[in-house]
Amino acid sequence: MKLAQFIQTKMEQLLEDWEEAALKIAPELKGEDSRALRDHAREMLDFIIEDLLTSQTTDESARKALGKHKAPGLGFDEGHGRDRFRQGLSTLQMIQELRALRARVTKAWGDEQQGLTTKDINELVRFNEAVDELIVHSVSSYSTRKEQETRLFQTMLKASPDPATIFDPDGKLLTLNTAMADLINAPHQEVIDKTPIELGLDFATALQDEITTTVTTRQSQRMEFCCHSPSGRELYFDCQLVPVINDQNEVEAVITTSRDITERKQTEYQVWRSANFDSLTGVPNRQLFFDRLEQTVLEVERKGSSFALLFIDLDHFKQANDQLGHEAGDRLLAQVAERISTGIRAMDTVARLGGDEFTLILKESGRHGAKEVAETLLSSLEQPFDVDGQRVHISGSIGLTLFPDDAKDLDQLMHKADQAMYAAKEHGGQQVQVYEPWMAQIESEHMRLNGELNDALKENQLEVYYQPIIDIPTGAISGAEALLRWYHPNKGLLTPATFLGITEQSTMRDKINAYVLEQAASCSLRWPDLDGEPFPININESPASFVTRSLVDQWRARLTHIGLGDSRITMELSPASLNNIRAFGFSPAENFSSAGLRLRLAIDDFGIEPFSLKALQEFGLDSVKVDRKLIKDAGQGGDADRMLEAIIAMAHAINVRVVGVGVEKDEQLQFLSQAGCDYAQGFLFSQPLRQDDFEALLKQDRQTKPS
Repeated sequence: MKLAQFIQTKMEQLLEDWEEAALKIAPELKGEDSRALRDHAREMLDFIIEDLLTSQTTDESARKALGKHKAPGLGFDEGHGRDRFRQGLSTLQMIQELRALRARVTKAWGDEQQGLTTKDINELVRFNEAVDELIVHSVSSYSTRKEQETRLFQTMLKASPDPATIFDPDGKLLTLNTAMADLINAPHQEVIDKTPIELGLDFATALQDEITTTVTTRQSQRMEFCCHSPSGRELYFDCQLVPVINDQNEVEAVITTSRDITERKQTEYQVWRSANFDSLTGVPNRQLFFDRLEQTVLEVERKGSSFALLFIDLDHFKQANDQLGHEAGDRLLAQVAERISTGIRAMDTVARLGGDEFTLILKESGRHGAKEVAETLLSSLEQPFDVDGQRVHISGSIGLTLFPDDAKDLDQLMHKADQAMYAAKEHGGQQVQVYEPWMAQIESEHMRLNGELNDALKENQLEVYYQPIIDIPTGAISGAEALLRWYHPNKGLLTPATFLGITEQSTMRDKINAYVLEQAASCSLRWPDLDGEPFPININESPASFVTRSLVDQWRARLTHIGLGDSRITMELSPASLNNIRAFGFSPAENFSSAGLRLRLAIDDFGIEPFSLKALQEFGLDSVKVDRKLIKDAGQGGDADRMLEAIIAMAHAINVRVVGVGVEKDEQLQFLSQAGCDYAQGFLFSQPLRQDDFEALLKQDRQTKPS
């Protein structure tokens, strides 16, 4: 039987045998459909049959032997090479599968013939030539596709703006793109075969270690590095290291691609700095101070050493502030912070707790050395300050404690530093007082007020007042702001500004927050509108406590218990407070929504401190309350009018409502109305009222302005 006829007759059996061999040679093909694999081989055999049945000259036979013959209509062999490249097979695997086909056909035909004649041998030679022709053209098309991919990859690598490199397993550079060459400021030919350390890269050691880890684990790695551009600019990159695995399952190279994250790093730093540094003076704020204080305690306990804590309260600052004005007073505080910072070591920490209170951590310091530093600092503060061309004289009262001699925990240390500072105040100020046990007997005004406030909570001396928020288009009361008041037995009615400051370092703040929330929530349910919806009430919340997750969890539980699942309570935060929350990656509104509840947020004092539109949308803010300093100058055709119009337009563009606060004059209200402001609040409408008085006002308003 002729070989071509044999192949046609035994086609299915030959294909079955070949499929088994092909899957052993190329396991990558196991996911392919069995019919598709056999059809692929059938095309190869059909090509061979056609070749065997076609007569050929001696010249054609010679050209086949050289791999230069191209039969008319031939094209499957080229497609075979491209397909196997696409499927991820190597050149060797592709040749092996064609050889396996040859071997199985030859053996099967030989068994069938039981001895070959001269004509059979000639036919077998023709068969081998056809297989060889398949191999030659398949390898050629495979190589062409491979070379094309290489060119495309090299072009893409070269054109990419992201620095990229390829290292061998020992960390020697094999190639790099233009962006990387520009970054390290070295020609391509001068860096090949050199390691990161030999190249003197800023991040050489870290990169070399990551290459070693990638090769050892055969897993992708990720690192961030900082370097300097040829111009000296500091740049940050996010670098991905990917191993290249060869057929022997070995790492033959490591590819790195680096993305410029300088802008993101700068943004993160600004957010972090906003959360940890005082915007007025540039020194660490309360949050960073406590963090460094805790770290210092751990360091001292580990080393068995000591450190000093100084509390600094400025003498006569209030008088200077009243005389100069608040803006000039702020500039004075900035000079004070600079003067304190100048006199300390880099390892020490100066911080502003708030107002005119500063703290100082003196590391590795004893009592005598700390007192010398404090006295030098006191002398420095006594030197006149130049503020806007005016000579200003202030001084300081400094309290000093030593850890662990005076106290072995932070609360006690802070308390005793505070006592020492008040002892300095009690003795006329402008002096340093080192803590002594007798100072615990001093009952300063600060301490007395702190104790009296604790009693006020128990004796119901605190009361929540309500100031109406007016819907400008209708003139109706649309909500209220809850404002805390304290009926002091001796001092009369006190506002939060006079007493909340003393609660910042105690649990009393949370108790007061809970009290105001419960009162406001109760009134919200007590004063529903005609549709039965709770009455909207805004609450001012302390930045120091609002940022904590535990407090938000407590509020969520209280509102759920009260029955305000779809809460009409709006929490008002300052821009600084909201920036702090962003720095911690915590969203109070999301905390509520995870339990199927809603918490409304508003930002207070908007328009003075910078705040991004993205942040307003990110936190889903319902409203912004425009800073009363802008409202004060509203309607006069000046800069305040233009700023207000811009704020209102910007807020409305992202569906945020605007409240004008501190409205006292008709012309202010008229301007806000013309500018499209949504709500107004201020003495023009009403002072803050006790609960019963506000309820009567609300009832009267609903009768005269029915919705």
